[in-house]
Amino acid sequence: MARKTYETQLILGAKVHSSFGKGFNQAQKNLKALQNQAKMNEKAFGGMSSAIKKAAGIAAGYLSFQAIKNYAKESSAAAQAEIDAQTKLATIMRQRMNATETQIESILELTAAQQRLGVIGDEVQVAGAQQLASYLKQQSSLEVLIPAMNNLLAQQKGLNATQQDAVNIANMMGKVFIGQVGALRRAGVAFTAAQERVMKYGSEQQKAAMLAQVITEN
Repeated sequence: MARKTYETQLILGAKVHSSFGKGFNQAQKNLKALQNQAKMNEKAFGGMSSAIKKAAGIAAGYLSFQAIKNYAKESSAAAQAEIDAQTKLATIMRQRMNATETQIESILELTAAQQRLGVIGDEVQVAGAQQLASYLKQQSSLEVLIPAMNNLLAQQKGLNATQQDAVNIANMMGKVFIGQVGALRRAGVAFTAAQERVMKYGSEQQKAAMLAQVITEN
């Protein structure tokens, strides 16, 4: 139990570090603007007494500290949410697909690779993947559907996609997978009569390939 707790802490630490890393590039981009603002503030403080300047400096330092503190808290929460989603995904894949650790890891690697290619974060993808997995029996079907889910999610939500958005999209895709082809209509995805027949009567592999194709073509 102690080892498991230690491993979880290591993973959480890595995820928080990753969240900080994602934000660091943006912070660098903002640095120049902040420096320009600081020069303007310096001019504005020029006519102040030394006591007022000191108070202003303390206030600015406090605000900076609060911003860092809030960012750290948000990063930790985001990291924990990702770990929770990964845990749920692993559990569902074991239960529904009898998946091995290697198969589970391959799905996580796929979401990481997809993140590098597009705009959907891996933590968002994992939340959707665990919902999709609840409708499937084969890991290979999940591999086929994750990129399609990302395409639809990017079309619908873009950069603002959340874990809940991914769950909602995955749930609609899952309903189509069990024959409710109208579930994706509100997302602008339509099926021909022939495609509907595949979704209702095809094998899981056929359904996965068809659903991915339809979403991509729409």
